[in-house]
Amino acid sequence: MKYKFSILFIVVATIIAFSSCKKVGFLDRKTETLTEERVFADSALTVGFINDMYAYTGQDVVPYRYSTITSPGSNDYACFDEQTTLAISYYSAPQQGLMAGTYSASNYALNNYWTTYYKKIRQATLFMQKAGATPLSPQRKTVLMAEARYLRAFFYVGLVRFYGGVQIMPNETLNVEDVLISKRNTYKECVDYIVNELDDAAKDLPSALQQDGSEYGHATKGAALALKARILLIAASPLFNGNSHSTNAALLPYVTYSATYNESLWQKAADAMKAVIDLNEYSLVEDNTTRPGHGFWKFAIKGRKTTEHIIPFIVSNGTSLESARFPRSRAGSGGGYSNPTDNAVQYFGMKNGKAINDPTSGYNPDKPFENRDPRFNYSIIYNQAPIWKSGNGTTLVPVDIYFNKASNAISADGIQAYYTKTGYYSRKMANDSTVTSSSIQRALPVMRYAEILMGYAEALNEVGQTENAVSILNQVRKRAGIEPGADGRYGIVMGIAKEGLRKIIQQDYVAEFLMEGHFWYDTRRWKTAEVTEATNIFSNYITKELNGTYSYERRVALAVNWQTRAYLAPIPQSEIDKSATLIQNPGW
Repeated sequence: MKYKFSILFIVVATIIAFSSCKKVGFLDRKTETLTEERVFADSALTVGFINDMYAYTGQDVVPYRYSTITSPGSNDYACFDEQTTLAISYYSAPQQGLMAGTYSASNYALNNYWTTYYKKIRQATLFMQKAGATPLSPQRKTVLMAEARYLRAFFYVGLVRFYGGVQIMPNETLNVEDVLISKRNTYKECVDYIVNELDDAAKDLPSALQQDGSEYGHATKGAALALKARILLIAASPLFNGNSHSTNAALLPYVTYSATYNESLWQKAADAMKAVIDLNEYSLVEDNTTRPGHGFWKFAIKGRKTTEHIIPFIVSNGTSLESARFPRSRAGSGGGYSNPTDNAVQYFGMKNGKAINDPTSGYNPDKPFENRDPRFNYSIIYNQAPIWKSGNGTTLVPVDIYFNKASNAISADGIQAYYTKTGYYSRKMANDSTVTSSSIQRALPVMRYAEILMGYAEALNEVGQTENAVSILNQVRKRAGIEPGADGRYGIVMGIAKEGLRKIIQQDYVAEFLMEGHFWYDTRRWKTAEVTEATNIFSNYITKELNGTYSYERRVALAVNWQTRAYLAPIPQSEIDKSATLIQNPGW
């Protein structure tokens, strides 16, 4: 069936105050009925039209996703990690249905990614079509046109990560009488288009160092090149590079960049990552003097603008993140909306850089939280973790997360419904010294420099430059506060093979980016989801024994039913029903 789409009027335009130099976020909104003519005849409304699109760029990382951006599913209180085995939801929906594989293409809980991102693509195209007639200065028009081009590419990246090849829309918005036939472009066509669009946008975007402070959060040249590097890394990864989950020859062009393995794709990704590094505009926030890995905490806490953020998502001042994630004893009735799982905890190695299953690591299962990778302490609230508590001044007080045999009762923050389902709470990017300050300024990381270094290391390793990859990866490990060891290799053995380093890199992705919305995409592009997401979600049930020691029992918190079709999301059935030429993803 053919269908029509048109943008004749902007019935409701969301005009957003987008400011980083002031102590307000850009989530302050006012709504009014506007026409295209009125919007693009007014400079402030024209800029507001662009700002509205930025409000949808944090979909994977922002907490309270059900209301802050747009609802991917009912009761969605966390970043996208909550739809994986790394975190568990406060409510059962939508995670339980996703992990159990009970959704269909008709009622898939995340169908709004398709509709929301295409709306924003259409909005960006409309801006590019109309901006020439606006009363803005020529220089301002050029930059905003580049921003619109970048944003359109950003939303295409979101679609391609989620669905594979999608339809590339015309460069002109259509009128109601125009007919558009729904047909997917190939995966390769989509990636190549995105790369070209981002290259074009980068030419007219300011550098991060030259961008006016009032524009912080808008696109920069570095943001465009980083997004380009991300999509090229994805295209080079196993799922899309010669190792598809589909054997249907007719579908392969839509779900792979190359049907056979092509190592040169990794080199393209490496080159793109290196181009961002060579800008010399970004660096890791590093502070191992205050305490090991302190910079890993500071990048998210000490103000919105850091040397590490490449694509920041500006949020309002305050402690909503702490309220959503901290135990109730620290954040009131709103705490514990999203709990890291014991599955996630297993990815964190030891402070000497070795994995916990390495017999030389020093890991002690009777004291599982001691001597871990410092990122563990900054990411996970575990039993007896020291956290600020009201009424105790600046003294940090251990959190009790256990069943007490002496009293035959669960501690205040122990495993129970609507507290924690896993025996852990999230500390990631949160201020763990106070939850009372309303002046905390933060930007959530959509992309940060650590991802560029990790991606560069990954790509170098895949093209056989394993020792160069070790050197790059160790920049991230050093910042994390991992001990260098006598050999200065941060726990990575001399002469490590490609396969061994690949495993370390994949584990470090979790340690570095937990609760930032990466894992859904990473475990799929690596084609490891058939292992990581086929494992039940586990809790760590802790008992305080009569003698004061603790015992640990791994329990199933949520049963999982992995299905191969879940490597890609289904195109909404309502879209398939509109057109006989729109092909559904494998298994759906």
